[in-house]
Amino acid sequence: MKTLVTGSSGLLGSALKKEIGEEYPNGNNFYHVKTQNKTGKVNLADYNQTLSFINQVSDLGCDTIIHCAAKVGGVKANMENNELFFEENYKINKNILEAAYEYKIKNFVSILSTCVFPDKEVKYPLTANQIENGAPHPSNYGYSYAKRLLGYETSMYRRLTGLNWISVIPTNVYGEEDNFHLENSHLIPGLIHKAYLAKRDNTDFIVWGDGTPLRQFIYSEDLAKLILWALENWKSDIPFMAVNPLEYSVKDIALIIAKHLDISEERIKFDSTKPSGQFKKTASTDAPVDFKFTLIEEGIKKTIDWFISNYETARK
Repeated sequence: MKTLVTGSSGLLGSALKKEIGEEYPNGNNFYHVKTQNKTGKVNLADYNQTLSFINQVSDLGCDTIIHCAAKVGGVKANMENNELFFEENYKINKNILEAAYEYKIKNFVSILSTCVFPDKEVKYPLTANQIENGAPHPSNYGYSYAKRLLGYETSMYRRLTGLNWISVIPTNVYGEEDNFHLENSHLIPGLIHKAYLAKRDNTDFIVWGDGTPLRQFIYSEDLAKLILWALENWKSDIPFMAVNPLEYSVKDIALIIAKHLDISEERIKFDSTKPSGQFKKTASTDAPVDFKFTLIEEGIKKTIDWFISNYETARK
């Protein structure tokens, strides 16, 4: 296979690059990093540029696309920019799908999110056949609906062409190369950055919400391995659930981070005036029964160590 990974400078894209190997022309794979790639510049929100780009990599032998590129953010960013999150993600997804269809790319993986599931009218654990049971949580309507459409269209193209096009739904992803912005990041990287500053400045470690919401987390390198497994083994137009079944509260995560940074529990303060987000979205897993997930303590330690070592250049 010659593989294109869109969004390869991000959290998941970086993990996939480690798993897949060297990039073209020294290796077999093409990596799209924001607007710069090995074949020139491309803006995935522009259809003509995207079509031309896929034409180029197809001519060079690309037969596989793993589509990770997306506009992402945490609870605050989504609540404040629902329309923007929908518009930008819809454009990116629509363009890459249509271009891949035009050039009959054999293998295509769309990366979704558990946010596609309804806020209500679901049974836990979440399963892929419940997506259409209702509306997603209002805190991230825009991103959620864009991802739902990505999943629907991937399935339709699969049925239309008979090609190996699949969708993958991961739980909360974390790891090296994440976005550690204090307001616009996801839970674990945001808490790591806050805890780092609290340790550095000898201040309290402030956590948004009351600490009770429950989440499942998957280390980025585990997710990369599962995506590649699904690419070879998943033979359904129903999304593949890439889920580490273990569940942790926000407080659990804060305590793990504080421990690794040597912050006492007394210095962890929960700000219940801030939104906590959806209480739970426990999901089922389609991972092979013998798959070995990275322990949360180990994954968080690796992420913290990477963040500290790359503090000056990390996204924040």
